[in-house]
Amino acid sequence: PDVMAEEGIKKLKKKKYDDAIETFEKVKDRYPYSEQALLAQIKLADAYYYKKKFDEALAAYKEFEKLHPTNKAVPYCVFRQGLCYYRQRSTIDRDQTFTHKALAEFRRLKQKFPKCEYIPKVEKYMARCVQDLAENEFYVAEFYFKTKRYQAALDRYQVVLQDYPNFSKKAQAQKHLEE
Repeated sequence: PDVMAEEGIKKLKKKKYDDAIETFEKVKDRYPYSEQALLAQIKLADAYYYKKKFDEALAAYKEFEKLHPTNKAVPYCVFRQGLCYYRQRSTIDRDQTFTHKALAEFRRLKQKFPKCEYIPKVEKYMARCVQDLAENEFYVAEFYFKTKRYQAALDRYQVVLQDYPNFSKKAQAQKHLEE
């Protein structure tokens, strides 16, 4: 298992993700109780992540966390789960489900592992998620305002002002709210 795991890591570094996935799968299947099987599970998820197969990566990270809840790699897996959602975010004029999910994972990481090494990065990703959600609310409010659906616009502007106090277009939202 040591040789196979090392081979998989080399393939991962060379960006041969399909080969790496295959190798890590073999390690997991052939040596399920070895130390390398744990490494292979994480590296398998990483290979999917780098290949931009975020759903598969997410499933692999979640499986690792579920099977090994006390392992020292769990904060890494939670961080990567957040990143899987984060990388699937859409523009502010589209559905923000992935942004909400990314933010939830990052918050979970902060709550469960407040001292872990990923917190500085998580802070930046969370700020971006909050910014995107505020922009989305504002965008929708503007749409309703322009189409003269004032009650819907009012509700959205109120959400912007209440939920996103540091939003850059707060003054604009306040102005429209008063109108």
